[in-house]
Amino acid sequence: MKNLFLLFYNFIDDYFHSKKIFEYLKKNVFLKKGIIFDIGAHNGKIAKNFSLLYNDSKIYCFEPNKKMFNKIKDLKNKNLIIKNLAAGDKNKKILLNINILDLTTSLKKLNKNSLYLKLKKLIIGQSKKDYSQKIKVVMLDTFCKKAKIKQIDLMKIDCEGYEYQVLCGASKIIKKTKYIIIEIQKNDMYQNYSEKKIESFLEKNHFKMIRNFSFPFMFFQDRIYKNMKINSEYYQ
Repeated sequence: MKNLFLLFYNFIDDYFHSKKIFEYLKKNVFLKKGIIFDIGAHNGKIAKNFSLLYNDSKIYCFEPNKKMFNKIKDLKNKNLIIKNLAAGDKNKKILLNINILDLTTSLKKLNKNSLYLKLKKLIIGQSKKDYSQKIKVVMLDTFCKKAKIKQIDLMKIDCEGYEYQVLCGASKIIKKTKYIIIEIQKNDMYQNYSEKKIESFLEKNHFKMIRNFSFPFMFFQDRIYKNMKINSEYYQ
């Protein structure tokens, strides 16, 4: 059942969902020698698409799962700068619990009463034995200061419920970020997840949603936000 689900998910993602997002970016978001952050890079598929669309850009991939990190390294893409790190609201070390479906591995605690979670377990199964990895979490403000990164052209955040914590750790660099693509959960799978907190944070930092894409048959969206405080000519 798990393999059938993954086949269906990847087909919809490759030929519909992600395709629509990148078609929109191609027509509306123009970057030259851009700095792109891919937070929650998974297996590098999205980073690879960024590299094809913005082939003169530097793409920083943050992926804490060692297995997925190694898959991105195997791409051997010169545009990718790969970091075996998670982004969050504090600089710390923490245990990352690995789920049977690596797409849903998260630093957030699961809501065991979630009907959506129960449905997922029914479809894809449940690990007979959980395992975890000790990982490093870094605030993006700290990372950018050390790396001498003064602005970000495009930041994609897909951290399975941990998106708000990523934003909180980027309170300075976010003001110099042009575009954000962020996953928004429309389910109750993660404890203390708040869509309103994400929206409020982005609004306070002058970001306006310019497009959203709902994943078919799944309860989440990818939204594109634009920093309205940065002069529009700066994007050209």
